[in-house]
Amino acid sequence: MKKIIRIFILSILILLSESFTLRKLDYKKGIKTNVCKDLKGDILVYSIFVDTKTTSPWTEYDIKSTLDSIRTAVSWLNQKGIHNNIPVKFITDYYVGPEYTTIKKNLPEESIYLSVTEPNFKQGFANLNKWSDYIARKAGNTFLLQDKDGLPEIKKPKNKERLIAYLRDEYEVESVVLLYMMNNYFKTDISIPVNNLHTRNIEYAIVSYKYPSEIAHNILHLFGAADLYETIYRQNSKSIDYAKIEFPNEIMLDPYGKPIHNLEISDYTKFLIGWNQDLRDEYLFLLTDRNKLKY
Repeated sequence: MKKIIRIFILSILILLSESFTLRKLDYKKGIKTNVCKDLKGDILVYSIFVDTKTTSPWTEYDIKSTLDSIRTAVSWLNQKGIHNNIPVKFITDYYVGPEYTTIKKNLPEESIYLSVTEPNFKQGFANLNKWSDYIARKAGNTFLLQDKDGLPEIKKPKNKERLIAYLRDEYEVESVVLLYMMNNYFKTDISIPVNNLHTRNIEYAIVSYKYPSEIAHNILHLFGAADLYETIYRQNSKSIDYAKIEFPNEIMLDPYGKPIHNLEISDYTKFLIGWNQDLRDEYLFLLTDRNKLKY
């Protein structure tokens, strides 16, 4: 009997210790944060195509069709801006080497999901930031930089921060959306925004699939939009169930395989991306979540 009681008490202590590891995730921290402040003005969407040993190889057809999807995504966002009287203008560009060669760099783990979560979130994100800086440096080394009269010699970008600074200057835009494109066709993995809720490192997104809805979804993430379905960033079941009913066509619900022209940007998301200044009281509880993510 005493052994059963000890086991019961131990189980309770384990459950309590796990509950104390839950942290409050505040989506308001993504508003006007980092490189992509709010979704207004001139914006460059810059894509880098990456090959790894565990993803499908990028072919010329795959790259071209993905570029079409990116253009569809930004066209949809442009139209949403016009409809909401928001001055926004997207342009797109990408890095691909000669004859559609890509940058080859294996993920820290076998998948994006495992790269984020192993051995824990803190180390996972740190590993991904090193991985993404390597790719930014490889892309930057190929740029043909022009010296400007009276200015010191321009150095080639060595990491994400310098790459984005170069792109912002080169394209004369206010914001740069940096997308790392992975070819996970016929594979199961996640897409994920990184560094979008703080300023300790430059924000970017890793995108697994070429659906326009998924691309637009991740672009919105970098401007502050929050997931409204179960991900590592959203785990409160009450919020998830509420969002499914309140925002059935919301793009920040699971975008996988959904036709983008059937989707909308809700008032909740408009608040987070800077299109609305106020948020209805009944949506306020959606601005936070409690989970184990240490970010």
